[in-house]
Amino acid sequence: MTQNKQMAFCQCVLFTLALVLTFVFVGNTDARKVFVQTGFEEFPTGNPPKDWEAIGGDFEVSTDTVKTDKKALAILNGADGDGLGIPIETEDPIISVEFYVYIEGGGRCFNLKVATADGFGENNGCTYINWDAGIVRLYDGAAWQPIDEFETDTWKYVRIIADVSKSEFDFYVGDDRDDALGAKPEKGLPFRMPALGPVAKWVAFYTWG
Repeated sequence: MTQNKQMAFCQCVLFTLALVLTFVFVGNTDARKVFVQTGFEEFPTGNPPKDWEAIGGDFEVSTDTVKTDKKALAILNGADGDGLGIPIETEDPIISVEFYVYIEGGGRCFNLKVATADGFGENNGCTYINWDAGIVRLYDGAAWQPIDEFETDTWKYVRIIADVSKSEFDFYVGDDRDDALGAKPEKGLPFRMPALGPVAKWVAFYTWG
């Protein structure tokens, strides 16, 4: 796994969104460490990055639609549920994911899982977060629950802290990292069904609708 490099992860779904993943931390705020950082500069264009797993879709490192540096990871097309995940190896139940995201209004849904199953195609036992039509929401296994409104056609910074031991996560959003970390979070949000194991095994981004 690539470490100690700035991460810039950009995702474009039929020209509807772009994503810049800045950090994946494991551990609480007192003892956390950066688990994943990459700018994708070390990967050749035209292919998915090494060590990331794809389900369907059309994924490649690209020089188009970048937020930082000169490369990005693009999702160019895909069926419902197609996505790209990075495996996580940790013994700590707490994991946080931070990223910039730009979602174009009127496009397809964008989804994020912090997954505890052996494969990230499993929909239960994870954060099941969905950005759709100007809102961000979660599915708890029985019903959709709104988290907040979410602006489209602009860059926003998102921070998600998942506690697998509680099957809960906190959600922060702002115009940039300082703004998001200083914002009042939505706390104690439920996973889609209880976690399937003691720790997270995947962070995955995928498309729907």
